[in-house]
Amino acid sequence: MRLLTWSVALWASAALPQDAPRTFVNRYCLVCHNHTLRTAGLAFEELPVIEAASGTTDAGATWEHILRKVRTSEMPPPVVPKPDNQSRNAFVAAVQDALDESAALHPDPGRSVVHRLNRVEYGNAVRDLLGLQVDIDSLLPPDDSGYGFDNIGDVLSVSPAFLERCLAAARHISKLALEDAVARRKLLTCEPAPTSANLSCAKAILGSLARHAYRRPIADSDLKPLLVFYASGRRHGGFAAGIEAALRAVLVSPEFLFHIETDPPGSPSVHRVSDLELASRLSFFLWSSIPDDELLNLAAQCRLSDPGELEHQVRRMLADSRSDALVKNFATQWLALSNLRFAGPNPRLFPEFDDGLRQLFRRETELFIEDIFREDRSVTDLWAANFSFLNERLARHYGIDGVQGDEFRRVDFADNRRGGLLGQGSILTVTSYATRTSVVLRGKWILENILGAPPPPPPPDIPSLPQPEKDQEMLAVRRQMERHRSQAACASCHAVMDPLGFALDNYDAVGKWRTEEAGSLIDASARLPDGTEFEGPAGLKAALWDRRQEFVATFTTKLLTFALGRGLEWYDQPTIRAIDRKAARDEFRFSSIVLGIVGSTPFQMRRSN
Repeated sequence: MRLLTWSVALWASAALPQDAPRTFVNRYCLVCHNHTLRTAGLAFEELPVIEAASGTTDAGATWEHILRKVRTSEMPPPVVPKPDNQSRNAFVAAVQDALDESAALHPDPGRSVVHRLNRVEYGNAVRDLLGLQVDIDSLLPPDDSGYGFDNIGDVLSVSPAFLERCLAAARHISKLALEDAVARRKLLTCEPAPTSANLSCAKAILGSLARHAYRRPIADSDLKPLLVFYASGRRHGGFAAGIEAALRAVLVSPEFLFHIETDPPGSPSVHRVSDLELASRLSFFLWSSIPDDELLNLAAQCRLSDPGELEHQVRRMLADSRSDALVKNFATQWLALSNLRFAGPNPRLFPEFDDGLRQLFRRETELFIEDIFREDRSVTDLWAANFSFLNERLARHYGIDGVQGDEFRRVDFADNRRGGLLGQGSILTVTSYATRTSVVLRGKWILENILGAPPPPPPPDIPSLPQPEKDQEMLAVRRQMERHRSQAACASCHAVMDPLGFALDNYDAVGKWRTEEAGSLIDASARLPDGTEFEGPAGLKAALWDRRQEFVATFTTKLLTFALGRGLEWYDQPTIRAIDRKAARDEFRFSSIVLGIVGSTPFQMRRSN
């Protein structure tokens, strides 16, 4: 049994090795976090035990918080002696092992809420159900976002106004489905015959429709209300009108609009989801849409949860074009690419920027991410790669020769100026202001999206960046930031953010390469608080490579959030570590992380209360 405790009674015992966490806490933590000072409300002497035999208590949240602070070097603070890497790593490993061992014995998958389809999922479901492409943005209102994504169950509200739009959308789509030749053929799978045979054909059509829309086998009790709508429509307009009325009822049914999971009678508090529920979780994760026939058939036969079959289905689904949803829905939201449409570089300072270039920026990033996912590369290539996808205009904007024509193609870079997300105009533009670059925005973006260590929000009275000097002459960014950082309220956060941003300062506010600003040579050298020194994009990539496990943990955290449709809690952290440990054996390939998520406790299980 593994045991970690910081109670005074055990400090003198042999419960912990003399050179392990106890020594670390004594030396680096207790000076502030003791029962007298209680800095940040924390006293190590009073923290409850992490014990594998009994399971973690609510103190697990505190331990995970401590773990993150120490692992990212936010703690201990600069005012106390700095631990060496060996001591820090030993402490982190010991706490992680205890938390992970306890989580394995006492899994907590979290509680899934009733979860409505978001706008994208609704549109994709209509596409796969009817073979019909509709302008869903004009039919349904935008969805609220939480934790960076618009598929989070807790924030997908159902207002009266939303229901009115759903009713209108169902009327429009059901009518269109009978007018569109492709959709009509897909929907009307049999031809109506005279008199009594009409009902048999209607049952076949509506049974297949409901099975796919509701994502489960259909009983007579499911068909009965649909046949009432069919009969009413048929009386007023014939067979097709009857099918249209029933389709309209399907599209507003809670069985279609919501992910609904149930707890079987007598099931334990923590239990596996059914194969049918697993099929829906899988399809909405990888396709942002409903399961296809193969998934539904396997689920109905209770074969989908077999580990070998499940892996086969994941790989099949990733190879399917519908998995483009992971680029368009997951990756673009994770990287905040939606902000690109709001970017407005000053046309006087950046006359080359227009809406056409904006679209090229976005297309480059989408093609690049799609290549990483489709080719099953290591996810670290997202920022470490030495290639991207360009056409002639974008290559000319970047100062790259030899690319002709409007078609995008892969371009490999030899000079280390470009390659990966950090050299792409989309990211560089959304992390700039209208008139200049921002080392703060760029550093903050890297901390949040690459290292998973977002800085705290600035104090409400934070002073603004100094204005340009006389004659509106812009100071070099580094000189401006040195003035800003000299103020005590700013120093601690900027010491971490600014170096990351300075390394990208050779890129201007629209991603063009430059060597000087305001008449001065660009200084892209940087030094982190831990002493790491680097210069320019190539140096930054090398520094990030040494911290690639932090990026993988960040990527897994974001993808797991998207997969579950909920914010992650402290008890999800052991799952993230388990996924990443396994993925490390496969060089962190994209599929290894996806498979780890699909096979994880929170994806395959649920808590009933």
